Amino acid sequence: MENFSLTRSELVQLTADTFIISFNEWIDFEPIQFIMIETETSIVRKPFGLGRWNGKLAIGVQIIGPGTNYIVQQSVLEAHGPCGKGFVPPEGKGAMIATPACLPMALDLHKRCSCDVFIGSLEELSIEIPFPLVVGDEAFLNLLRSLEGYDWFLVIGSDQMEKISYDALKYKAEVFVSFNEYMACGIGACRGCAKETKNGLKHLCIDGPVLRGEEVWS
Repeated sequence: MENFSLTRSELVQLTADTFIISFNEWIDFEPIQFIMIETETSIVRKPFGLGRWNGKLAIGVQIIGPGTNYIVQQSVLEAHGPCGKGFVPPEGKGAMIATPACLPMALDLHKRCSCDVFIGSLEELSIEIPFPLVVGDEAFLNLLRSLEGYDWFLVIGSDQMEKISYDALKYKAEVFVSFNEYMACGIGACRGCAKETKNGLKHLCIDGPVLRGEEVWS
């Protein structure tokens, strides 16, 4: 893991509060690893999953406060990483279910393992994307009910979206979840991202961010 600067190449707006930022620099990373980005609004860094956009290193950012707003506004960002364990998909046919902010990660995983990708959003996107998009809660639930013939699923989104997806998919195939809870350090030093599992306490920044859904929920 290293400290480095990232200079913005492109800023793409997906919804009123969600953006993709691509960078001129490239760092090697494994699927679903993340970087910690410094802001002037907090003494701790903020985590963002690594992916790609138009062939460049990229992250997705949903503005939820001063820190994420700062990140979208800057042309140069200071970061640390890559952090976390890379996701190694099981054998067989897989699908990733994600929110718009996770598009860069979805593009990267799709390129690496040819998995299917489905994006669920609360509103229409301002650009065309290369994956099926469903808009609204009912359409998302219908999507989950329709998914058949897969050996594994990876879900990335809000806590509520992840739990709903797990409950709908757990009898169909193995379900993995990338937990995006707040991480203060990203290296396991602060113990702030601890999560109780059936196999004991896990720290998402070093044991995750991806865990099997059955480890966390009954």
